[in-house]
Amino acid sequence: FIGHAAIRYARRNGLPVIASLHTRFETYPRYYHLGFLEPLVVTLSKRFYNKVDAVVVPGQSMKDLLREWGVTTPINIWARGVDHDRFSPARRDPAWRQALGIANDEFAVGFLGRLVKEKGLDIFSDVCRELTARGVPHRVLVIGDGPAREWFAERVPEAVFAGFQRGDDLGRAVACMDVLFNPSVTETFGNVTLEAMAAGVPVVAAHATGAMDLIDEGVTGFLVPPRDVNAYADAIARLAQDPALYRAQSAAGHAKAQGYVWDTINEAVLDTYRQVLERKGP
Repeated sequence: FIGHAAIRYARRNGLPVIASLHTRFETYPRYYHLGFLEPLVVTLSKRFYNKVDAVVVPGQSMKDLLREWGVTTPINIWARGVDHDRFSPARRDPAWRQALGIANDEFAVGFLGRLVKEKGLDIFSDVCRELTARGVPHRVLVIGDGPAREWFAERVPEAVFAGFQRGDDLGRAVACMDVLFNPSVTETFGNVTLEAMAAGVPVVAAHATGAMDLIDEGVTGFLVPPRDVNAYADAIARLAQDPALYRAQSAAGHAKAQGYVWDTINEAVLDTYRQVLERKGP
């Protein structure tokens, strides 16, 4: 409602309005048994974004989604960059892994993010159980914290929880994963996916907004139907058991991430401001 108040203020004062979309709030209710609210959230979101002069979203998949909702406002893409010094294969630290009890030859399935159910923690834990049932050797490395930590720990009792990391420590933690497993369908971009790719870590993710714009299927990682436990396990097992495939995806992801540079990315949002001002005139 603050957003609507800002629009009213801008209209009263003859100011153009640009809105950005960073979170798929409409997906959140389903994780708390309130899925019936999702259409309402979509309707309210559509109404809001149709009141502004331009919208910026992180990727093509979000632009397509807004069009599906019925948003007719001009939409530009404002992606994200990554710190390539911080997120790099060179940050991998076998001693740090070993301090956590993960040997360098063990395959670390990583989670990175806030520990809340809307990040797909239920699917993550189900897939880990499936890998164990199949006899696929792996360790679970969890980077982050949040209100669902105890709930998650009960479901993945074998996991190593490294807690919240920041700065260069975060870059090291990401590089120490062997695969990033991101089953979230709530992302608009997925900074964690880009950070992992920059660090040379292949990604297995839900075929959903955000990941769709970053991952080239079978080249830089795998995109999987969002709640298909067996398909997720298949993808992770392939990477764990095929060193040549692993090396190829690691190199391809790292190479693609090099194109995401903040100076270039931020030009896009500046262009959006210029376009809106030109349309509005003096």
